[in-house]
Amino acid sequence: MKSFDVRLIEKKNRRFVEALGRIDHLECEKDVVDLLSVCSQFKAERILLHGNIFTEKFFDLKSGQAGMVVQKLVNYQIKTAALLTPDQVRGKFGEFVVETNHGHHFRVFFDRQSAETWLVAD
Repeated sequence: MKSFDVRLIEKKNRRFVEALGRIDHLECEKDVVDLLSVCSQFKAERILLHGNIFTEKFFDLKSGQAGMVVQKLVNYQIKTAALLTPDQVRGKFGEFVVETNHGHHFRVFFDRQSAETWLVAD
């Protein structure tokens, strides 16, 4: 099992896991399952992922990594906010973000306050 730097946040009677950064990266499906286990341990169905938890492959849609990560999180109904920088959201990945931001399970944000507001909303 990978070791992620995480903490539990509680706001407005909602709990979410915050994956703070780079102890390990999300590189394969097993890594996402490990992160889901962390959510389960904290009894949290929401997660805030910082951009540095992703490898460069995540931002290259040809690798399939972004699709795999998002699909796994959606399948387990984990409401996920990814906190990225505008530099990370470019090209085809930017188009992917526009599409995912229309959904209810995975969205990309550039500021923490917006991400948290969305995570704790019903």
